[in-house]
Amino acid sequence: MTLRRLLACGLIVIGFLGGVSVWHHFAPPATQERIEAVTLDVIDFVRENSMTPGEMVFWLDLLSDKVPLARGRTASPGAPVEYDSMVLGGTPAAREGLKFLKNKGYLAAYDENRRNPAWVAYRVFEPKFQSGKRPEKFEPDPRTRAKVSAAAYTNSGYDRGHMAPNHAIAVCYGAEAQRETFLMSNVAPQLHGLNGAFWESMEARVINRHTRRFGQVWVICGPVYDEGGDHAKLGSGVTVPDAFFLIIATHENSPGGAANAAGLVRMQAYMVPHRNIPAREDPAKFLVSVREIESRTGLDFFPLFPGETQAALESEAAKRAW
Repeated sequence: MTLRRLLACGLIVIGFLGGVSVWHHFAPPATQERIEAVTLDVIDFVRENSMTPGEMVFWLDLLSDKVPLARGRTASPGAPVEYDSMVLGGTPAAREGLKFLKNKGYLAAYDENRRNPAWVAYRVFEPKFQSGKRPEKFEPDPRTRAKVSAAAYTNSGYDRGHMAPNHAIAVCYGAEAQRETFLMSNVAPQLHGLNGAFWESMEARVINRHTRRFGQVWVICGPVYDEGGDHAKLGSGVTVPDAFFLIIATHENSPGGAANAAGLVRMQAYMVPHRNIPAREDPAKFLVSVREIESRTGLDFFPLFPGETQAALESEAAKRAW
């Protein structure tokens, strides 16, 4: 797309939003929400189209953030935010003992019984490094008791699904951190139609779009198991999850560097069923509340936030995907 066409599209978008803003300002509350929903539908239709240039997607992302319905609930963190921490609001608390593992680009809590990470947390920002050559193999993690090897997945029908993503960690933390994402303590069984499709697209969305808009982004993800279910197991007792959760959080002052509590925190949470899901599927279909994920995993997220902050951010599902 030429610069002239890009500018023309920008002017059309600005004109459209200007008219909508005037209408929104004078409309009653019920109508305002409907106007916001329709506006976001139009924005989503354009920005989620694979033919839309990246720069236009970026500007549409910024515009969508100005719409209250897309912005969602926000709350003060209630304490200084440590921008160099891998987690926002404290590491998740668990009802059962997990093996805590610290790596250069991510943290993990390993479930020795299920032979999978219970959660993985990482912080990403606009890339600082070139992505290195993808490591050729996965390695057992000697820090775990299970020491699951890559062979446990061979001919199982499941991918070795990264929780901390190889590419995002590589471009933020470098080659050594990238190699650590190939530890078996960072993977869980995923169908290829999820791992190489929708899940990968969400990882790309965070590193390519969210970091550009928000500066720093904190992510927590991991497997989910249905209670009482008869779960399939791979070699070495690796348990196949029923779903995967993904929680994305931002802090408004994060691009500035110095830690403070002035900015607001917001977050989105997803519960993604373990099935084949195309990359272009609408992420909003999988939005849930953080409390629902806590109920299904037995984890307590953001434990260092005050109770009122947790209630504001965790009780309701977001209405729109970022």
